[in-house]
Formats: sequence, structure tokens, C-alpha cells
Amino acid sequence: MKNPDGTLQIHEAWSFEMQSHGEAAILNDTALEGIGSPLTVEEYSDGVKRFIASGALKGRKLIGIGHSLGGTALLLTTMSDELPGVKYDAIVLVEPALITREAFDANLEEREGALRDLAEAVSKRRDVWNTREEAQKYFSKRFPWAVWNPRVVELYVRYGLREVSIPSGNEIETKVTLCCTKVQERATYLHVSPHFVVLDTIRNLDDNIPLHFLLGERVDLIPEYIHKSVIDLRQVASVRKIPDGGHFVVQENPEGLANAIHEVLTGSVSRKANL
Repeated sequence: MKNPDGTLQIHEAWSFEMQSHGEAAILNDTALEGIGSPLTVEEYSDGVKRFIASGALKGRKLIGIGHSLGGTALLLTTMSDELPGVKYDAIVLVEPALITREAFDANLEEREGALRDLAEAVSKRRDVWNTREEAQKYFSKRFPWAVWNPRVVELYVRYGLREVSIPSGNEIETKVTLCCTKVQERATYLHVSPHFVVLDTIRNLDDNIPLHFLLGERVDLIPEYIHKSVIDLRQVASVRKIPDGGHFVVQENPEGLANAIHEVLTGSVSRKANL
């Protein structure tokens, strides 16, 4: 992973879309309609495991990096079932959507209310626009897109939307909508059991596999006690807060996050920082 002169050597970087998100949702449109129910994070994880089991990355050192729900999917890939668990050389969790059962139960009304509110907000949110330009203007005035890096918003409008044909009287109009449907997104907030399952993975993770946490410096969607409940489960390699970002730090400050990941990969982050 590191050259003799200390510089970082990365052979490949793979990004795995959930099968119901982004361009994957377009490719899987017919299959998703046939399933008739929203996909789960377990199915997302299985897709990643099947790819790695194919041998495409055989012989590589693997560093797993997951944001929010992606962190849960990443940890699920380490668990063996009909497919072997993935062996990572290090794991980096970026603003993971994880909380211990004890912390969840201690704040039950707040947590259940927050999940309900998120699901309801998704259901009520607008998801069809006449053009991509109209959609971009809509995003620019509303949370969370309004605080995203402008380059990320442009990419979201380009790759996170798809064209659809909608009947209008005797004609068919072409509009744009979200690649990931509201039904698919809403379900991810209500299916909480896998987030508790992977906590045992964190507790039992091999001490030789460094576990890093990268968190947004601004506390918005996830209160600090939630992250702390998970970080306190074991000795972790590092905890770092990224400036100019909250839960959507990936979209808000991609350069700051990239620098933090670089430091993790080159081993320049201290053993553990205080929250």
C-alpha cells in the first residue's frame, strides 16, 4: 500500500451502488419492479460479497470505506454465510448510521420519532421535475442539497436523476425523476435490525484490522452520543472530525474527507483522538 519513499500506492478504487440507487437503479429497473418490495441493506451487502467472491480483487489489500448505510453494508460483508466474509486490511466508517441497542432504548422516543420523521419527509418530498435545470434550482434551496459542494450537486443532477415518460392528456411528456424511488429510500430508514446486528462485528473485529471513524464536525442528523456509543465498543485506530461537514460530509466537503482518508491510509493519523 505504501511505496518505500512513503507515498501511497492505490491500484484500484471501486464504488458499489446499492442496486436500487443511481445508474444501478436504471439498469435494474425491470428486476426491481418484479421484486415488488424495497431492497434491504443485506441485499446490498450480498451484491458486494458476490463481486469480491468472483476473484476480481484476488491478491489485493482491501480497505473498506463506507458512509452512513454504506458502513452497515460494509460490516455485513465481513460476515460469512453461503459466501465467505470479506477480509479487509482496514475499515473506515464515515458518519455510520449505527447506535448500540442500549443507547437506542435509552432514547427510544427520540430515536423512533427521528426515523419516522425522516421516512415521512421522504414520502412527501417532490420527486419529478420538468428538466434537470429545474431540479437543480429546487435542490439549491433545500436541505440537504443546499449545503452540498456545488460540484457534487451537479453530479447528483447528472447521475442521480433519470428521464421518465408521463402521460399528459393525449400526449406523453418527458420529465426527470430520482433514480432511487421514494419507496426504496423510505424503506432504508425503517429497516433498523441490521444496524444492530453489525455491532457484534465491531465488538469481535480482529485487533489486527484497524477500525477508523471519520465524522462530520457539525452535528446535525446524528447526535454525538450515537457515534460515541459505537466508538466505545472497542479500541479503535482513530477518530477524526472533518470540518465544514455534518452527516453529509461526503457531499459537503469531499476534499476534506479525501484528505482524512489519505491520512488514514498512510498511517499518519494518531492512534485515537478524543470525541
